[in-house]
Amino acid sequence: MEVELIETQRLRGERISESHWQLWLNMGSNAEVMATLGGTWNQEKAWEKMKWNCEQWECYRHGQWVFFEKETGTFVGRGGIRRVTVNRNEEVELGYALMPKFWGKGLAVEIGKKILSIAFDQFCYPSMVCYTLVTNQSSERVMQKIGFSFEENIMHAGMPHVLYRYRNPKLNPTFV
Repeated sequence: MEVELIETQRLRGERISESHWQLWLNMGSNAEVMATLGGTWNQEKAWEKMKWNCEQWECYRHGQWVFFEKETGTFVGRGGIRRVTVNRNEEVELGYALMPKFWGKGLAVEIGKKILSIAFDQFCYPSMVCYTLVTNQSSERVMQKIGFSFEENIMHAGMPHVLYRYRNPKLNPTFV
């Protein structure tokens, strides 16, 4: 079952599509946003990334959602579930990125918790990963607030990253 539209307390998310192209390009060309995501994108790179993210929906029935404020309809950012290769392992990633004016408001945590529940409840994934550059302490705090646990330091895309994991509690019960 695809979950094309989702809502959090303050946001609504829509399955990414070509209709979001200009928002996607604006985010990908924003130097502040992309400073920790491998650098800004030109139109060609942005199109490749959008196409790949749309293909995630075709292959796996999930992918990125584009998020808007419920109250104003203002574009906030993106987030979602993607199948990726990290540290030579096939993983399921919870990813997120917000426009700078929405940083520090708890929205990435709100998005992350909603996406995590979809990944575990709808798709029954045993675990999810999040990763970021070792210098991106804000994103690392978001991961921790969502409930992810540090797993290891890794090299990803030729740069040092921290890798966090959240195990599905329904499939990985903890006994005390």
